[in-house]
Amino acid sequence: MADTQVAVATPAAAKQRALEIIRAHPDAISFVCPDDLETSALFVPVVTFILPAKEDFYPDIPSIGLMAKPPLVNLIAEKSGTNILRTETSKRSEWVWVAHAFGEKRQPDGTMRPGDASYEFDAEKRTELDAINQPNKYGSEATKRKHLLETAKFAEQRAVTGAQFALIHKMAHVSRSFKTPAELARGMMVLRIDRDVGGMMADPGMRKAVIAHALGAQTELFGPRYDDAPAVVRTVTPEAEPADSFADLDPAASESTSEPETTTEPTPIEIARGKLEDWLASDVVKNHRRKPGLKTAAELITAMLADKGASLEALQDMIKRCTDLEARRARGAA
Repeated sequence: MADTQVAVATPAAAKQRALEIIRAHPDAISFVCPDDLETSALFVPVVTFILPAKEDFYPDIPSIGLMAKPPLVNLIAEKSGTNILRTETSKRSEWVWVAHAFGEKRQPDGTMRPGDASYEFDAEKRTELDAINQPNKYGSEATKRKHLLETAKFAEQRAVTGAQFALIHKMAHVSRSFKTPAELARGMMVLRIDRDVGGMMADPGMRKAVIAHALGAQTELFGPRYDDAPAVVRTVTPEAEPADSFADLDPAASESTSEPETTTEPTPIEIARGKLEDWLASDVVKNHRRKPGLKTAAELITAMLADKGASLEALQDMIKRCTDLEARRARGAA
């Protein structure tokens, strides 16, 4: 697949460049609403043209069409600015898993629009259909049972993938499937809304707020760092000391005395690290095995999380590799 995108500057320049991309691909399937190019101050529209290849889709499914493979869906999520925040799973019955994905996408006015989507994976019905469509392969009760058990091993992961993909298509306003290969050759255009970082830094008030946000916990705990700031001496009388210095480790003891915790919006790197921690705890990563001398997915993720200087791009690439690994496992169980 190929995608075309340009850097953005001011909101006016970003809108002009977005229009240039749209005009440059008149035959493309556009999922961009013209009104969405009108953004609030300090936000800019970014239009991306994606030209998928035939191998970016699964084989044609009767009555459904051509559906995108994980790498293309992940690209659509990135270029549309769709963020998956969390995914919850549950079992409805012995063979039915349900996943519910929650996410958000920035709007032209700068606000984050929440969204959610669910997906149900019924291993029993899926394998029954396989047996009907492939009677020679699943002709005996033993082969049918084996196929059911093997499918159930990855049923939860397939439900999660289904829910996340459904949410990405929903938030990006991208069709879930295409009817013919001819449609793919036209390409597609998606839109995301970015912060106008240059505009923020040019405004003194906004620049101060950005710097304060970047300092985060350090400023919250120790206050602003000014060389000429007078030293503050804090005295504590013996009566103010707690009777048990470990009382704050007891949740029950802290609930009634602690002040409400003030939290700040997590940064993209913090969100990415949280997703990698979730992957590290998943069965997909835990069960990954490699040849001697090669690191497993768990080892690679552990090393990256230990690297405090890991870039957002490196973290996102590792998340994509985990998603691809999950998709390969799911296809292998199908």
